[in-house]
Amino acid sequence: MVMTINTGKTQFPVSREPGIVKPTQAAAAVAFLQNPSKQTKAAPSQAEIRMRAYEIWLSQGQEQGQDQKHWFQAEQQLRHN
Repeated sequence: MVMTINTGKTQFPVSREPGIVKPTQAAAAVAFLQNPSKQTKAAPSQAEIRMRAYEIWLSQGQEQGQDQKHWFQAEQQLRHN
């Protein structure tokens, strides 16, 4: 059995060469520097999308056969809010 301790610190892969930054680290740094007050928002859960799609369906007269349209609309709204 292996036990681990969560220190609360995120560990990033480290390059063996000094001065080398992984692309994901560089992208995160650029995003932070461009807008430090904006925090990264987690993607909406399927439950959140489902609820919003249902609300859209109700607001548009409960039209049948538009479930994918409502799902994508809900997903887009939740990602941009």
